[in-house]
Amino acid sequence: MLKMQSSARRKAYITAMKLLMGVAAVLTCALVVGMIGYILGNGIPNITWEMLSTAPSYLASRVGILPDILSTLYIVIATLLIVLPLGVGAAIYLNEYAANKKLVSVIEYASETLSGIPSIIYGLVGMLIFCKNGTSLLAGALTLTIMNLPTIMRTTQESLKTVPQSYREGAFGLRDCADNAEAEARFIVDLNTHNCVVKN
Repeated sequence: MLKMQSSARRKAYITAMKLLMGVAAVLTCALVVGMIGYILGNGIPNITWEMLSTAPSYLASRVGILPDILSTLYIVIATLLIVLPLGVGAAIYLNEYAANKKLVSVIEYASETLSGIPSIIYGLVGMLIFCKNGTSLLAGALTLTIMNLPTIMRTTQESLKTVPQSYREGAFGLRDCADNAEAEARFIVDLNTHNCVVKN
């Protein structure tokens, strides 16, 4: 009898929790959809070609965002040009060539720590270090590089770990490259290019 009552209470508790979780999920989704709908409903009618293709001017009473769009593109391109070679190269070295396992562990631990820091902290540190002589696109690109470097390294390392050892041995057998290290690097990077892109 007691077991039946306990089982009934447990089922009632589980049902109540599921109901509360469903209500919370519906409310959260409704709030997000409402915010997005409000923003789009009030913003889309005010988007014009003049706003997208001109600079803001107080004299002409004109609101334009072209400089903001171009600055965003420039800073993203500059960041990718810096962070991709550094991140992918560091991951390949740590995963394939580094012999000091303690150093690899320290670097991986530091990378994991950096990936958990809020972006606002990166912004403050970047402003203090890279903006001593004034703000610039390079300062922003360097700050974003530091912020995204742990992610690129970790993603590339996880992709490299999925390469079977037989592929590495096959890379050593290729003699059309300058040396075995170059052959292995080319082979592994070619195999993992698609995997890295999908994971990012």
